[in-house]
Amino acid sequence: MSDDLKARVMNLLDDQITAVLSTSNQGKSYSCLVSFAVTEGFRDIVFATKRERLKYRNMIANPSVSILIDNRENKPSDFRKTTSVTIVGSVEDIRTKDMVRLSRILLEKHPYLREFVESPDTAMMRVFANKIYIVDEFEDVKIISIKDD
Repeated sequence: MSDDLKARVMNLLDDQITAVLSTSNQGKSYSCLVSFAVTEGFRDIVFATKRERLKYRNMIANPSVSILIDNRENKPSDFRKTTSVTIVGSVEDIRTKDMVRLSRILLEKHPYLREFVESPDTAMMRVFANKIYIVDEFEDVKIISIKDD
């Protein structure tokens, strides 16, 4: 990935506060918004969710997920100006010593989520990126393979 493209993607990931998380279980898909943060090098995406939620149950049953982050403004010009990043990977409920470090990364970006993140009913989730699809100016698609499927 060129330095320019990497900088643009990192700016997008840093600027946006929500992403669309897509999960599936037994052939039924589900999408929802999540507040997220990205680790250095955007290899991992972290977010928090309550363990009783449908998205959590879906992720435990089927850890294959995708996350869409974009900068659209809900205007006709979006078709030419929007950049979107779709991250495809596998997710895990973090229950290791990494939980503290990754929670800190999420809370640096979203300090108003502290009570939610620190609740005993909340799971810290980490998505390991396998592929990143970057769509720019409607039709310019770049695919970055992080690891083999």
